[in-house]
Amino acid sequence: MRKLFHVERKIKTLFTKGFLVFIMAGLFLSSCVTPRHTVEINDYILLDNGKQILGNQKGLTAFVFENDQRKMAFSQFASEKYYVGAYTDVTYWVKVDGYRFKVFVYENAEIEKYFNVSDFMVTKAETDMNIKGSKATLVGLSIINEANEDCLAEGSLYKNIAIGYLKKLKDEFYNL
Repeated sequence: MRKLFHVERKIKTLFTKGFLVFIMAGLFLSSCVTPRHTVEINDYILLDNGKQILGNQKGLTAFVFENDQRKMAFSQFASEKYYVGAYTDVTYWVKVDGYRFKVFVYENAEIEKYFNVSDFMVTKAETDMNIKGSKATLVGLSIINEANEDCLAEGSLYKNIAIGYLKKLKDEFYNL
């Protein structure tokens, strides 16, 4: 009888030691994983190093906002509004406050190429049945003046005019 008690006692201590080792290994592994910080885009965000154009060494600054997937694709909206004719590679000229600007609409693949989209939290996620336009979660726009200067870059004289125009365009898209 004495041996059985001794065996049970060893099984109990092995179980608690094994459980303790399992917990310690779990804590160690979870401490090695760095948490990802995601950013929620409330209105818009400006991101550096977007599309590159002739005459600029750095990529353009992009005006990025969350796509409303229940509406038509933004590129379709912009091409119909400005009579561009094509839904892919949409670029157009617009006159705002007496200044002439060229607007570039990023395709979904370009947004993923130039920016890490996993850094941003999507608040307007839709099921496949509700998506009418593009499945892209973000829309990106860049804008230059006639001298090929990035109008959204830090220190640009046209930054406030360009942001005001792009915010109105975004709001018009949301209010379709």
